[in-house]
Amino acid sequence: MKKVLLFSGLVGLSFGAFAQTLTLTGSSYTQNFDGIGSGLPTGWRVYSGSSATSIGALETLSTSTSYGVFTDTTCGASNVVGGGFKNYASADVATSSTSCTAQATLTNRALGVRQVSPTNATHPNLDSGAAFILVLNNTSGLSNFNLSFKLQSLDVNSPRTTSWIVDYAVGAAGPFTPVTTTGTVTTGGGLFSNNTVTANFGSALNNKSSNVYIRITTLVFSSGTGNRASTAIDDYSLTWTGIPTGVTEVDNSGTLPFEVLGNATSSTINMNCTTSEAGNYNVVLTDMTGRTVYSNSSNLEAGNQSISLNNLNLAKGMYIARISNGRTTGIAKVMVN
Repeated sequence: MKKVLLFSGLVGLSFGAFAQTLTLTGSSYTQNFDGIGSGLPTGWRVYSGSSATSIGALETLSTSTSYGVFTDTTCGASNVVGGGFKNYASADVATSSTSCTAQATLTNRALGVRQVSPTNATHPNLDSGAAFILVLNNTSGLSNFNLSFKLQSLDVNSPRTTSWIVDYAVGAAGPFTPVTTTGTVTTGGGLFSNNTVTANFGSALNNKSSNVYIRITTLVFSSGTGNRASTAIDDYSLTWTGIPTGVTEVDNSGTLPFEVLGNATSSTINMNCTTSEAGNYNVVLTDMTGRTVYSNSSNLEAGNQSISLNNLNLAKGMYIARISNGRTTGIAKVMVN
């Protein structure tokens, strides 16, 4: 008996309900953080209280552009020296004399943090323990990872010096292993700077089937006296060799027969599956960056059934659809024209 089930929901549920990881495509990944006024990019997270053995506590990015960090304090002292992760104007285009008003209007942004004292009631674990982390879904089929990014020191009125490292973890969120870096990895010290830092992971991240955590962090307390640094990262570039598996070659696969019926549109995708057992099944649709654009679940009986995903509002391109009950999974490639 053929059954028809309708799944409807809002695109973008993943931003609040799902912890996202980044699925790699092509031969490189770049991030300029210009869009962080709308939130962190897919795969990115910020933490406090990080250590060599622990990822720390998940923090929230303040997306406002009103956080001035240079010599002009007309935007208010709390916006300059208040702790937390912030949306800063990038040192790619700003200078130490750029006014607070001008900083807020610049579209070239950077992902930053203002460190404060360990006794700070709101942000007690940013000195040490602040961390910017990119979480990869996997590195299957990939090898020879190299990283490049800009490390920016943004407040000339901060004499304390902060030292940063790059490290990684595979499978679980810790312990982390440091890697050797080139370039200046300190911020603060009364300097306004924009330095390129590189790291070579060798074979450490090659062909991993589980999550990979790449972290930029400070694990020691800042040195000196006075204000702590305002630090940002920008122009993040990760490169590798090989072709990601399970992305460009995805077609009908898995243990549960699952396929697209007809032509998918921006608003509707019709699919067919044959379930071997009754139960609760999740249907998830992701784009090629790994971002979940649709998710829903329903109780299905065993047998053949058609599934319609509606109210999608998708952009043109390729998507990956998955249906699973935790024991069996069906995977299908979806092309929206």
